[in-house]
Amino acid sequence: MNEATGDDVSRDRDVPGPDVLPARWFHLVGGERQGPVALADMRELVLEGSLEPDSYVWADGMPDWLHVRDVPALVPPDALRVTLRAWPEDGAGD
Repeated sequence: MNEATGDDVSRDRDVPGPDVLPARWFHLVGGERQGPVALADMRELVLEGSLEPDSYVWADGMPDWLHVRDVPALVPPDALRVTLRAWPEDGAGD
């Protein structure tokens, strides 16, 4: 119960508040951990080719390092894959 307003706030427990920070992302370059960087920056690294499908990435909340190709938030849309040398057009290698 919110004492100031009298509202029952218990129903909002699963909604992240303003104090919830976005995940910190990391990637490996030559076996060395790089980061933290924002998700938008990770996506940019994928699009510029610095991170390829087999590159390892990790973010807060992930149990282990994963290949970029296994992280839906980092896999480029099919329409962009034709412009990226490292990403097969047909999804081969997935």
